Amino acid sequence: MKALRIILPLLALTALFVFFGVLPRIKNTQELKAAADQEKNREPIVNAVALKHSSDTTGLTLPGQIQPYRQTPLYARTQGFLRRWYVDIGAQVKQGQLLATIDAPELDQDIARAKADQQLAQVNLDRLQSVQLPGAIAKQDIDTRQSGVTVAKANLGRLEALKDLQQIRAPFSGVITSRTAENGVIVSPGSGQPLFTLSELGTLRVFVDVPQTYYRYIKIGMPATVIVPELKNQKFMGKVVRTSGALRNDSRTLLAEVVIPNPKQALPSGLYSQVKFDMIAATAPILIPANALQITAEGARVVVVDADQRVRFVPITLGRDYGTTLEATNGLTGQETVVTNPNDRLRDGQKVRFRKGSVAEKTVAQR
Repeated sequence: MKALRIILPLLALTALFVFFGVLPRIKNTQELKAAADQEKNREPIVNAVALKHSSDTTGLTLPGQIQPYRQTPLYARTQGFLRRWYVDIGAQVKQGQLLATIDAPELDQDIARAKADQQLAQVNLDRLQSVQLPGAIAKQDIDTRQSGVTVAKANLGRLEALKDLQQIRAPFSGVITSRTAENGVIVSPGSGQPLFTLSELGTLRVFVDVPQTYYRYIKIGMPATVIVPELKNQKFMGKVVRTSGALRNDSRTLLAEVVIPNPKQALPSGLYSQVKFDMIAATAPILIPANALQITAEGARVVVVDADQRVRFVPITLGRDYGTTLEATNGLTGQETVVTNPNDRLRDGQKVRFRKGSVAEKTVAQR
Protein backbone atom coordinates (compact mmCIF):
# COMPACT_ATOMS: atom_id res chain seq x y z
CA MET A 1 0.00 0.00 0.00
CA LYS A 2 2.84 2.28 0.87
CA ALA A 3 4.53 1.66 -2.51
CA LEU A 4 1.25 2.28 -4.35
CA ARG A 5 0.94 5.65 -2.62
CA ILE A 6 4.35 6.63 -3.97
CA ILE A 7 3.83 5.33 -7.55
CA LEU A 8 0.43 6.91 -8.15
CA PRO A 9 1.62 10.52 -7.59
CA LEU A 10 4.63 9.88 -9.82
CA LEU A 11 2.41 8.55 -12.60
CA ALA A 12 0.12 11.52 -12.20
CA LEU A 13 3.04 13.94 -12.39
CA THR A 14 4.38 12.13 -15.44
CA ALA A 15 0.98 12.28 -17.15
CA LEU A 16 0.69 15.98 -16.39
CA PHE A 17 4.20 16.60 -17.76
CA VAL A 18 3.43 14.73 -20.98
CA PHE A 19 0.02 16.39 -21.41
CA PHE A 20 1.08 19.94 -20.65
CA GLY A 21 4.74 19.82 -21.74
CA VAL A 22 5.48 17.25 -24.44
CA LEU A 23 2.19 17.15 -26.37
CA PRO A 24 2.02 20.95 -26.92
CA ARG A 25 5.61 20.94 -28.17
CA ILE A 26 4.88 18.12 -30.62
CA LYS A 27 1.74 19.88 -31.83
CA ASN A 28 3.61 23.17 -32.23
CA THR A 29 6.36 21.47 -34.19
CA GLN A 30 3.83 19.83 -36.49
CA GLU A 31 2.04 23.14 -37.04
CA LEU A 32 5.33 24.91 -37.82
CA LYS A 33 6.29 22.19 -40.30
CA ALA A 34 2.87 22.34 -41.94
CA ALA A 35 3.09 26.11 -42.14
CA ALA A 36 6.57 25.88 -43.64
CA ASP A 37 5.40 23.34 -46.22
CA GLN A 38 2.41 25.54 -47.05
CA GLU A 39 4.63 28.60 -47.42
CA LYS A 40 7.02 26.64 -49.59
CA ASN A 41 4.27 25.45 -51.92
CA ARG A 42 2.26 28.69 -51.96
CA GLU A 43 2.25 30.78 -55.17
CA PRO A 44 4.46 33.86 -54.80
CA ILE A 45 2.83 37.28 -54.92
CA VAL A 46 4.45 39.66 -57.43
CA ASN A 47 4.06 43.22 -58.67
CA ALA A 48 3.77 43.42 -62.46
CA VAL A 49 3.19 46.11 -65.09
CA ALA A 50 2.25 46.07 -68.76
CA LEU A 51 4.89 47.21 -71.25
CA LYS A 52 4.55 50.10 -73.68
CA HIS A 53 6.39 51.50 -76.69
CA SER A 54 8.88 54.29 -76.37
CA SER A 55 7.02 57.58 -76.81
CA ASP A 56 9.99 59.70 -77.86
CA THR A 57 10.54 57.72 -81.05
CA THR A 58 6.94 57.84 -82.30
CA GLY A 59 7.98 60.81 -84.42
CA LEU A 60 11.16 62.29 -85.78
CA THR A 61 11.08 66.07 -86.31
CA LEU A 62 13.66 67.69 -88.57
CA PRO A 63 14.03 71.08 -90.29
CA GLY A 64 12.95 71.27 -93.92
CA GLN A 65 13.11 73.70 -96.83
CA ILE A 66 9.95 74.21 -98.88
CA GLN A 67 10.57 74.48 -102.64
CA PRO A 68 8.34 74.56 -105.73
CA TYR A 69 7.50 71.22 -107.29
CA ARG A 70 9.00 72.51 -110.54
CA GLN A 71 11.07 75.66 -111.05
CA THR A 72 12.58 76.56 -114.42
CA PRO A 73 14.64 79.59 -115.49
CA LEU A 74 13.62 80.75 -118.98
CA TYR A 75 16.38 82.07 -121.27
CA ALA A 76 16.30 83.49 -124.78
CA ARG A 77 16.88 80.84 -127.44
CA THR A 78 17.84 83.25 -130.19
CA GLN A 79 19.80 86.50 -130.39
CA GLY A 80 18.13 89.88 -130.80
CA PHE A 81 16.40 92.73 -129.00
CA LEU A 82 13.65 92.05 -126.49
CA ARG A 83 10.65 93.62 -128.19
CA ARG A 84 8.14 93.24 -125.35
CA TRP A 85 7.39 91.28 -122.18
CA TYR A 86 3.79 90.46 -121.28
CA VAL A 87 3.87 89.05 -117.70
CA ASP A 88 5.41 90.16 -114.43
CA ILE A 89 6.16 88.50 -111.08
CA GLY A 90 3.17 86.86 -109.41
CA ALA A 91 1.35 86.32 -112.70
CA GLN A 92 -0.43 82.99 -113.15
CA VAL A 93 0.37 81.62 -116.60
CA LYS A 94 -0.83 78.61 -118.57
CA GLN A 95 1.27 76.15 -120.49
CA GLY A 96 2.13 77.59 -123.91
CA GLN A 97 1.20 81.17 -122.95
CA LEU A 98 3.29 83.90 -124.62
CA LEU A 99 5.62 85.58 -122.13
CA ALA A 100 7.82 87.79 -124.31
CA THR A 101 8.88 88.37 -127.93
CA ILE A 102 12.34 89.00 -129.38
CA ASP A 103 12.98 91.19 -132.42
CA ALA A 104 15.71 90.09 -134.87
CA PRO A 105 15.40 92.16 -138.09
CA GLU A 106 18.31 90.42 -139.79
CA LEU A 107 16.54 87.09 -139.34
CA ASP A 108 13.59 88.35 -141.36
CA GLN A 109 15.98 89.29 -144.17
CA ASP A 110 17.58 85.84 -144.01
CA ILE A 111 14.14 84.22 -144.30
CA ALA A 112 13.27 86.33 -147.32
CA ARG A 113 16.55 85.38 -148.99
CA ALA A 114 16.03 81.70 -148.19
CA LYS A 115 12.57 81.81 -149.77
CA ALA A 116 14.06 83.35 -152.90
CA ASP A 117 16.79 80.72 -153.04
CA GLN A 118 14.25 77.95 -152.71
CA GLN A 119 12.08 79.46 -155.43
CA LEU A 120 15.06 79.78 -157.78
CA ALA A 121 16.18 76.22 -157.13
CA GLN A 122 12.68 74.94 -157.85
CA VAL A 123 12.45 76.93 -161.14
CA ASN A 124 15.81 75.58 -162.33
CA LEU A 125 14.68 72.03 -161.56
CA ASP A 126 11.39 72.55 -163.40
CA ARG A 127 13.24 73.81 -166.48
CA LEU A 128 15.40 70.72 -166.73
CA GLN A 129 12.47 68.41 -166.16
CA SER A 130 10.48 70.20 -168.92
CA VAL A 131 12.96 69.22 -171.64
CA GLN A 132 11.32 66.47 -173.70
CA LEU A 133 14.25 65.55 -175.99
CA PRO A 134 15.61 62.17 -174.91
CA GLY A 135 19.25 62.28 -173.82
CA ALA A 136 19.44 66.08 -173.95
CA ILE A 137 19.71 66.40 -170.16
CA ALA A 138 21.94 64.16 -168.07
CA LYS A 139 20.35 62.46 -165.09
CA GLN A 140 23.16 63.75 -162.94
CA ASP A 141 22.17 67.35 -163.68
CA ILE A 142 18.59 66.64 -162.63
CA ASP A 143 19.79 65.01 -159.40
CA THR A 144 22.00 68.02 -158.71
CA ARG A 145 19.13 70.46 -159.17
CA GLN A 146 16.85 68.26 -157.02
CA SER A 147 19.47 68.28 -154.26
CA GLY A 148 19.65 72.09 -154.51
CA VAL A 149 15.88 72.32 -153.93
CA THR A 150 16.14 70.06 -150.89
CA VAL A 151 18.97 72.14 -149.40
CA ALA A 152 17.05 75.36 -149.97
CA LYS A 153 13.97 73.94 -148.22
CA ALA A 154 16.06 72.78 -145.26
CA ASN A 155 17.70 76.19 -144.92
CA LEU A 156 14.32 77.91 -145.00
CA GLY A 157 12.94 75.52 -142.42
CA ARG A 158 15.90 76.22 -140.12
CA LEU A 159 15.38 79.96 -140.32
CA GLU A 160 11.63 79.67 -139.75
CA ALA A 161 12.35 77.54 -136.68
CA LEU A 162 14.61 80.31 -135.41
CA LYS A 163 11.77 82.73 -136.08
CA ASP A 164 9.54 80.66 -133.79
CA LEU A 165 12.20 80.93 -131.08
CA GLN A 166 11.61 84.65 -130.97
CA GLN A 167 8.54 83.87 -128.91
CA ILE A 168 9.18 82.84 -125.30
CA ARG A 169 6.34 80.66 -124.04
CA ALA A 170 5.61 78.95 -120.71
CA PRO A 171 6.69 75.29 -120.74
CA PHE A 172 4.13 74.48 -118.03
CA SER A 173 1.44 76.17 -115.96
CA GLY A 174 2.68 78.05 -112.94
CA VAL A 175 3.60 81.39 -111.38
CA ILE A 176 6.22 83.88 -112.55
CA THR A 177 8.50 84.26 -109.54
CA SER A 178 11.18 86.47 -111.12
CA ARG A 179 11.61 88.74 -114.15
CA THR A 180 14.74 90.45 -115.46
CA ALA A 181 13.42 91.07 -118.97
CA GLU A 182 13.25 94.70 -120.10
CA ASN A 183 12.15 96.09 -123.43
CA GLY A 184 15.01 96.85 -125.80
CA VAL A 185 17.62 94.71 -124.01
CA ILE A 186 19.94 92.68 -126.23
CA VAL A 187 19.51 88.98 -125.45
CA SER A 188 21.35 85.88 -126.61
CA PRO A 189 20.87 82.14 -125.97
CA GLY A 190 21.86 80.87 -122.51
CA SER A 191 23.83 83.95 -121.44
CA GLY A 192 23.37 86.19 -118.41
CA GLN A 193 20.39 86.03 -116.10
CA PRO A 194 17.20 84.24 -117.11
CA LEU A 195 14.46 86.43 -118.51
CA PHE A 196 11.87 84.77 -116.26
CA THR A 197 11.68 82.11 -113.56
CA LEU A 198 8.57 79.95 -113.70
CA SER A 199 7.49 77.94 -110.63
CA GLU A 200 4.75 75.37 -110.15
CA LEU A 201 3.24 75.98 -106.70
CA GLY A 202 0.14 73.76 -106.80
CA THR A 203 2.34 71.07 -105.27
CA LEU A 204 5.40 71.73 -103.12
CA ARG A 205 8.53 69.78 -102.32
CA VAL A 206 10.08 69.81 -98.86
CA PHE A 207 13.73 68.78 -98.68
CA VAL A 208 14.93 67.30 -95.41
CA ASP A 209 18.41 66.21 -94.36
CA VAL A 210 17.99 63.06 -92.25
CA PRO A 211 20.88 62.28 -89.86
CA GLN A 212 22.71 58.98 -90.18
CA THR A 213 21.14 57.75 -86.92
CA TYR A 214 17.66 57.74 -88.46
CA TYR A 215 18.21 57.23 -92.19
CA ARG A 216 17.10 53.57 -92.10
CA TYR A 217 13.64 54.61 -90.84
CA ILE A 218 12.86 56.83 -93.85
CA LYS A 219 10.85 54.82 -96.40
CA ILE A 220 9.30 55.94 -99.67
CA GLY A 221 5.55 56.37 -99.24
CA MET A 222 5.63 56.97 -95.47
CA PRO A 223 3.48 59.89 -94.26
CA ALA A 224 4.98 63.12 -93.01
CA THR A 225 3.58 66.27 -91.38
CA VAL A 226 4.98 69.66 -92.40
CA ILE A 227 4.61 72.35 -89.73
CA VAL A 228 5.17 76.05 -90.48
CA PRO A 229 5.85 78.13 -87.32
CA GLU A 230 4.96 81.42 -89.06
CA LEU A 231 1.48 80.10 -89.83
CA LYS A 232 0.68 79.40 -86.16
CA ASN A 233 2.12 75.89 -86.49
CA GLN A 234 -0.36 75.00 -89.21
CA LYS A 235 0.07 71.42 -90.37
CA PHE A 236 0.26 70.18 -93.96
CA MET A 237 0.07 66.46 -94.65
CA GLY A 238 2.39 64.88 -97.21
CA LYS A 239 4.47 61.81 -97.89
CA VAL A 240 8.00 60.83 -98.79
CA VAL A 241 8.31 60.38 -102.57
CA ARG A 242 12.05 59.80 -102.96
CA THR A 243 15.41 59.87 -101.22
CA SER A 244 18.91 60.42 -102.53
CA GLY A 245 19.78 56.82 -101.71
CA ALA A 246 23.19 57.81 -100.34
CA LEU A 247 24.45 59.86 -97.41
CA ARG A 248 26.41 63.04 -98.01
CA ASN A 249 30.07 62.73 -97.13
CA ASP A 250 30.30 66.19 -95.57
CA SER A 251 27.26 66.02 -93.28
CA ARG A 252 26.46 62.27 -93.09
CA THR A 253 22.82 63.00 -93.87
CA LEU A 254 20.32 61.48 -96.27
CA LEU A 255 18.39 63.91 -98.48
CA ALA A 256 14.67 63.06 -98.40
CA GLU A 257 11.93 64.71 -100.45
CA VAL A 258 8.43 65.16 -99.06
CA VAL A 259 5.60 66.28 -101.36
CA ILE A 260 2.64 68.25 -99.99
CA PRO A 261 -0.42 69.46 -101.95
CA ASN A 262 -0.93 73.22 -102.21
CA PRO A 263 -4.03 73.57 -104.43
CA LYS A 264 -4.94 77.10 -103.29
CA GLN A 265 -1.28 78.16 -103.27
CA ALA A 266 -1.71 79.50 -99.77
CA LEU A 267 1.73 78.25 -98.82
CA PRO A 268 4.59 80.09 -100.55
CA SER A 269 7.80 78.35 -101.42
CA GLY A 270 11.08 79.15 -99.70
CA LEU A 271 9.69 78.85 -96.17
CA TYR A 272 11.52 77.13 -93.34
CA SER A 273 9.46 74.33 -91.79
CA GLN A 274 9.53 71.45 -89.36
CA VAL A 275 8.89 67.99 -90.81
CA LYS A 276 7.66 65.19 -88.57
CA PHE A 277 7.88 61.60 -89.79
CA ASP A 278 5.08 59.66 -88.09
CA MET A 279 5.91 56.09 -89.07
CA ILE A 280 8.98 55.92 -86.85
CA ALA A 281 6.59 54.50 -84.23
CA ALA A 282 6.36 51.26 -86.20
CA THR A 283 9.83 50.32 -85.05
CA ALA A 284 9.87 52.13 -81.71
CA PRO A 285 11.75 50.28 -78.95
CA ILE A 286 9.92 48.83 -75.94
CA LEU A 287 10.13 50.65 -72.62
CA ILE A 288 10.63 48.60 -69.47
CA PRO A 289 10.77 49.84 -65.85
CA ALA A 290 14.31 50.04 -64.54
CA ASN A 291 13.34 47.92 -61.51
CA ALA A 292 12.19 45.09 -63.82
CA LEU A 293 15.69 44.50 -65.20
CA GLN A 294 17.82 41.58 -64.02
CA ILE A 295 21.52 41.46 -64.84
CA THR A 296 22.85 37.90 -64.82
CA ALA A 297 25.97 36.14 -66.02
CA GLU A 298 24.13 35.37 -69.26
CA GLY A 299 23.19 39.03 -69.77
CA ALA A 300 20.18 41.27 -69.25
CA ARG A 301 16.74 39.71 -68.81
CA VAL A 302 13.25 40.39 -67.51
CA VAL A 303 10.68 38.17 -65.80
CA VAL A 304 7.55 37.92 -67.95
CA VAL A 305 4.17 36.65 -66.71
CA ASP A 306 2.28 34.73 -69.40
CA ALA A 307 -1.47 34.23 -69.83
CA ASP A 308 -1.42 31.29 -67.36
CA GLN A 309 0.28 33.53 -64.78
CA ARG A 310 3.50 31.58 -65.01
CA VAL A 311 6.82 33.36 -65.10
CA ARG A 312 9.34 33.11 -67.92
CA PHE A 313 12.85 34.51 -68.02
CA VAL A 314 13.29 36.45 -71.28
CA PRO A 315 16.74 37.72 -72.37
CA ILE A 316 16.66 41.22 -73.88
CA THR A 317 18.95 43.68 -75.63
CA LEU A 318 19.16 47.06 -73.94
CA GLY A 319 18.93 50.39 -75.73
CA ARG A 320 18.96 53.87 -74.25
CA ASP A 321 18.75 54.48 -70.50
CA TYR A 322 16.20 57.10 -69.38
CA GLY A 323 16.77 56.60 -65.66
CA THR A 324 13.45 55.21 -64.43
CA THR A 325 12.87 53.39 -67.73
CA LEU A 326 15.03 51.55 -70.23
CA GLU A 327 14.69 50.68 -73.89
CA ALA A 328 14.57 47.01 -74.89
CA THR A 329 15.51 46.88 -78.58
CA ASN A 330 15.17 43.11 -78.90
CA GLY A 331 13.48 40.19 -77.14
CA LEU A 332 10.06 41.72 -76.41
CA THR A 333 6.98 42.57 -78.47
CA GLY A 334 5.48 45.23 -76.21
CA GLN A 335 2.44 43.11 -75.30
CA GLU A 336 4.01 41.42 -72.28
CA THR A 337 3.54 41.92 -68.55
CA VAL A 338 6.80 42.06 -66.60
CA VAL A 339 7.52 41.60 -62.89
CA THR A 340 8.99 44.56 -61.05
CA ASN A 341 11.56 43.95 -58.32
CA PRO A 342 11.71 40.19 -59.02
CA ASN A 343 13.26 38.14 -56.21
CA ASP A 344 15.81 35.38 -56.59
CA ARG A 345 13.37 32.66 -55.49
CA LEU A 346 11.33 32.83 -58.69
CA ARG A 347 11.76 29.83 -60.97
CA ASP A 348 11.11 29.57 -64.69
CA GLY A 349 7.57 28.21 -65.23
CA GLN A 350 6.49 28.91 -61.63
CA LYS A 351 2.89 30.03 -61.14
CA VAL A 352 2.49 33.37 -59.40
CA ARG A 353 -0.24 35.66 -58.13
CA PHE A 354 -0.54 39.40 -58.72
CA ARG A 355 -0.54 41.66 -55.73
CA LYS A 356 -4.05 42.84 -54.92
CA GLY A 357 -4.87 46.17 -56.55
CA SER A 358 -1.89 46.09 -58.93
CA VAL A 359 -2.15 47.24 -62.55
CA ALA A 360 -1.58 43.71 -63.81
CA GLU A 361 -4.38 42.32 -61.61
CA LYS A 362 -6.81 44.93 -63.00
CA THR A 363 -5.80 44.03 -66.55
CA VAL A 364 -6.44 40.35 -65.94
CA ALA A 365 -9.78 41.16 -64.33
CA GLN A 366 -10.85 43.16 -67.38
CA ARG A 367 -10.05 40.26 -69.65
